[in-house]
Amino acid sequence: MSIPEDKPAKNADKIGFRPKRFWKEAAFAQTPDGFAVTLDGRPAKTPAGKTLALPNFALAAKVAAEWNAVADVVEFNDMPLTRLAYAALDRMEGTLPEALAEIGRYAETDLLCYPSDYPAELNARESAGWDPILNWAEKELGLRFEQNLSIVHKPQPEATVAGLKALVASATIYERAGLMAATPLLGSVILALALFKGRVTGEEAHRLSRIGEAFQAETWGADAEATARADIHRAQAVSLEGWFKGLKV
Repeated sequence: MSIPEDKPAKNADKIGFRPKRFWKEAAFAQTPDGFAVTLDGRPAKTPAGKTLALPNFALAAKVAAEWNAVADVVEFNDMPLTRLAYAALDRMEGTLPEALAEIGRYAETDLLCYPSDYPAELNARESAGWDPILNWAEKELGLRFEQNLSIVHKPQPEATVAGLKALVASATIYERAGLMAATPLLGSVILALALFKGRVTGEEAHRLSRIGEAFQAETWGADAEATARADIHRAQAVSLEGWFKGLKV
């Protein structure tokens, strides 16, 4: 049976499905669920069938703008804020224990806690970039992370891991979605927190996360595939900066 042009397909909002644009205008409206994105007046839905609602008008406007920017076919890779909203609404509710366990694992292997001991120039670059962030985390967040130059694993202080988990547990589902996306992207929960709190920009977070890669590229030459991948990661970090800023409006 054909679907009328003014009604969405059943799977229209599912990531991986590439529906044709069926709406004329995306907007948003205040509802009991928050600021819901609408497509021709109808609430847009997440892949799990929930209303695509944001916590404030500013972020709802940004997400609606992504839908208005769609040409003929929906490309969810070009809609990073929509994807973060999907993650917040469909994946963050009821999964706090799993999120805290993942954050705890990243805390024990955080990029900033394992600087290179050789060559000296790389170590100096990492120290210049990472030490101020580690100092900020201790001073502003009360999280003292210890660096490890040994190949033998050295666990972080229990108080640090507990404090980190408490911070994540107190976050909203929207904030947590951003943190859970930023942490693996940057390889560092510390950088993810710095981005979340506005200590660094998306560009800065990306640069700090790949000091080693940048050094290797300078030394041995850049790889086209690695460069393309880095550009994608940079764009994702910048979009996360926009997401976190939008949550603070």
